[in-house]
Amino acid sequence: MDYESRMRAFDRVKAKRGNWDTTFQEIAERVMPQMADFNTRQAEGAKRTEKMFDPTAGLAAQKAVSAIAAFAWPSNQRYQKLTTNNKELNKIQRVKAWFDDATDKLFEARYSPRAAFESQMSESALTSFVFGTGGMFLDEDIKRRCFRYKSLSLARTYIVEGADGRIDTVYRCWEWTIRQIASRFKSIPDALRQKLESRADDMVEIVHIVCPRDDVDPERLGYHGMPWASCYYLPGHDKFVLEEGGYRSWPFGFHRYMTSPGEVYGRSPAWMALSSIKVLNAQKKSILQAAQKAVDPPLLASEDGVLSAFSQVPGAVNYGGLDSQGNQLVKPLITGANVGIGLDMMDKEREIIAGAFMMDVFRVLVEHPNMTATQTMELMNERATIMAPIVSRYESEHFSPMTERELDLLVHAGQLPPMPPELIEAEGEYKIEYTSPMRRAMRSSEAIAITRTLEAVTPMAQIDPSVLDSFDLNECAREIGEINGMPAKCLRDIEELKALKEKRATDQQAAQLLEAAPVVSQTAANMAKVQAAGGLVPGF
Repeated sequence: MDYESRMRAFDRVKAKRGNWDTTFQEIAERVMPQMADFNTRQAEGAKRTEKMFDPTAGLAAQKAVSAIAAFAWPSNQRYQKLTTNNKELNKIQRVKAWFDDATDKLFEARYSPRAAFESQMSESALTSFVFGTGGMFLDEDIKRRCFRYKSLSLARTYIVEGADGRIDTVYRCWEWTIRQIASRFKSIPDALRQKLESRADDMVEIVHIVCPRDDVDPERLGYHGMPWASCYYLPGHDKFVLEEGGYRSWPFGFHRYMTSPGEVYGRSPAWMALSSIKVLNAQKKSILQAAQKAVDPPLLASEDGVLSAFSQVPGAVNYGGLDSQGNQLVKPLITGANVGIGLDMMDKEREIIAGAFMMDVFRVLVEHPNMTATQTMELMNERATIMAPIVSRYESEHFSPMTERELDLLVHAGQLPPMPPELIEAEGEYKIEYTSPMRRAMRSSEAIAITRTLEAVTPMAQIDPSVLDSFDLNECAREIGEINGMPAKCLRDIEELKALKEKRATDQQAAQLLEAAPVVSQTAANMAKVQAAGGLVPGF
């Protein structure tokens, strides 16, 4: 693997992102000042809010991330599951049970307290909503036998697309102390080793490259047989290579909010509303100054006044403040500034910013809490349609590769149950199916169609019950339950349901026979009496 060419390419990739970094810095200073490290490097704890006079955009971004997280990856439910495209396999109960167990193991590992998925996912999503591109690194903690998620700083992460338009090369940078480097890597430069005792807390930049391996050999053991190459090096020490390695599966999950043709990095709501964010901050600054002048205005004094020391302390007596006719020699400056108009203008800009972050998408649910179930389903379907492009990109660019990586780690750690023979024969074929509230909301139109049809038919059924023969009510109920996210364990298996129907039909038939038995017995007795009275002999 020619890492030297990759290292030289990194310098070109950094230079090519110059225009992006300028805009990223501009957005960060006004929306998320703690992330404003694109063109500058500030010390930890430094004040960063000099250009941020109004927090509307930052608060809107945080609310949008919270809302979309509850809609697309809520922590209190399974928002994706493992299954297969093979319909015949899906009918086999032990195959379904294996996929259910594997899904449970996946979520158990993902939401382990040591994995820190929720906190890192929130940071990554916030980065994508503010700047347009967010990323996460997924590795395994061998000592603790768990996943380890890490949100990436966009200011120190650089990406490159492959021929298929997917991100296949990542350069991520960070700084560690010499002591941390020595404890993590076996090989370090002699210059750093000499500083371990005297200057162990000095910071040194590290670059990690992950890219496709050019010379991959699946037959070889170790990282040479892995499709993804990994290299840690020190750019400030003659590109000293700290460690070479590899990955069996792609270890990153990225989300790009919206991309333009020919561009690698995404654009965010903050990009689209940047002019309004700037205007709002300028308005806020001007209104603060105007309001301050109105509350504590500058004072106008006569040039030839006899004022000596002038005090504005409440209750103070200022001698010489009046002339001989009792006129004030000091008066406040009245600018005539209309603060109310400025506040109205700010509200208009806030509406634009809130619209860019889709706050209006969720506001209706809060403003109309007493809606019927049908109205709620219609509204959720409408909102899901608006959010579908965003969430779909999260699923395809972030969760799909991340899930493949998680399954790879679980398999090699022996954490998944043994596959049933049918699935082994199919070579472990699987697919990821998303079952988030948004996906269910998109299917709510089907549930609406079912419930409205049954509501319309019910009055007819009161006149002619045979109308209901046109509908399979059991299948309607199962479909609505599936759309609404009812757990599979709460629904009867198809074969079990069929057996239950057969038993019910048999029981009904037996009950009818029991009800008819007294009538048959009475009829037989009456016939016997008739025959006895008429001298009739049966059979003649």
